[in-house]
Amino acid sequence: HGNTANIQLSTRRTHQHTVLYNMKKFIYLLATASTASGFVGSSTDRSSSARRRTHSYGRYSAGSNVGSLAAKEVLEIEGDMKDLNYKDKWVCNGVVSKEMPLNQAVSSLSGVSLDKANELIELGAVWALNHIDEDDYNYEAPVDDNRYVRLMKATMVEEGVKLRVHPNARRFTDACNCLDQSRLIYEDTTFIIVDKPPMIPSQPDASNYLECVPGCVNKNLGPFVDIDGEPVERPLLCHRVDLCVGGCIVLSKDRNGQNVFTTLQRERKVKKLYHAVTTKPVPLGQHIHWMLAAGVARGENAGPSCQILSRNPEGKKKNKSWIRCVLEVTKCEPVEISEAAKKGGYDDGAQQHYQSTIRLVTGRKHQVRAQLASLGCPIIRDTLYQPIAGMTFDMLAFGEEAEKALDDAIAVARIPHEPIGLQAHAILFGGVKAVARTPWWSAEE
Repeated sequence: HGNTANIQLSTRRTHQHTVLYNMKKFIYLLATASTASGFVGSSTDRSSSARRRTHSYGRYSAGSNVGSLAAKEVLEIEGDMKDLNYKDKWVCNGVVSKEMPLNQAVSSLSGVSLDKANELIELGAVWALNHIDEDDYNYEAPVDDNRYVRLMKATMVEEGVKLRVHPNARRFTDACNCLDQSRLIYEDTTFIIVDKPPMIPSQPDASNYLECVPGCVNKNLGPFVDIDGEPVERPLLCHRVDLCVGGCIVLSKDRNGQNVFTTLQRERKVKKLYHAVTTKPVPLGQHIHWMLAAGVARGENAGPSCQILSRNPEGKKKNKSWIRCVLEVTKCEPVEISEAAKKGGYDDGAQQHYQSTIRLVTGRKHQVRAQLASLGCPIIRDTLYQPIAGMTFDMLAFGEEAEKALDDAIAVARIPHEPIGLQAHAILFGGVKAVARTPWWSAEE
């Protein structure tokens, strides 16, 4: 998981290759064992296809109880989790041994009731491999010449179908309910821009298709119509913002608008401003770092993968293993944390805080968070990057002691479970400008 064996480093940096591989492996194991997640599973169960491939579009909901008889020995349950209670499982894998209703198969595989099975189907927590029913799903890109699909409708599943069920689906109900009409910033015949609340995913989770930005916008702000006056089934996501980050996010009413936005991003015609809060002042000016390409490739990692950067990797211009990260800090000034934020649980520790305005030049995974941390100015509440503040790959050149320090820091890194001090403050593209509301740490204006 996160294997970087194909990274071509110079012979003088081969020890970096080994350390990187071990770090990625450790981060993955840390994710699967984290008590904060509330789930227990083997590395097979938390595979990249289960955790990362979360963008398929299901269209249907589960119906009434189909097949009321309890299933007995109708699935071949895979792995070492078949004896666990469903409350202890993150993923259940099994193969259907005879044709049966989907909810019956889900109930038998995961140990939940038929009502709970219907709920999981409707939520989008059930996946199938080699289930051929073109009318009942939209599928993702092929995976090893097979297709994992998200089943969201009461249906029959045939013998030999491999099921993957998330019996403990991740829920984002509170954040979804916060995405109401007051958070609609902009709408025209093609685009919708909302102020995303923190702690709601931009795109569907592997265990939850409904409670994400497109789903909640559609449910709470819809229905929408496109430029031709046709009803919009569900708005399409144009870009992503991290789960623990709030702010501007753009959706399109049709595929053409989504493609236009993608083209504008590729041509760097989309301007993005962020507000970040730290307890140390961030140096003004442009900052350039380098990120390992393997760390941002889709499907390559699972779990809390913090991005370790380099300021000056060897052979960076010739080596495709590194990608360039550029941002510009245009302003950094002291800021007072609001009383509402303190009453809401944030402890400022009587420290001086600073709010920086950041212009994002390139858009990489966790870029603002990773770059500020590498500068020694981690964002408040960012438990994934605070432990590695001031650390980069360059320190590995100083030997085993530096390697151990980096390993120890990664060992205590955790995915944030509350909003961090970062907001996608404003976005500008194609003559459209949108500005987010007051962030959680500031007093309402």
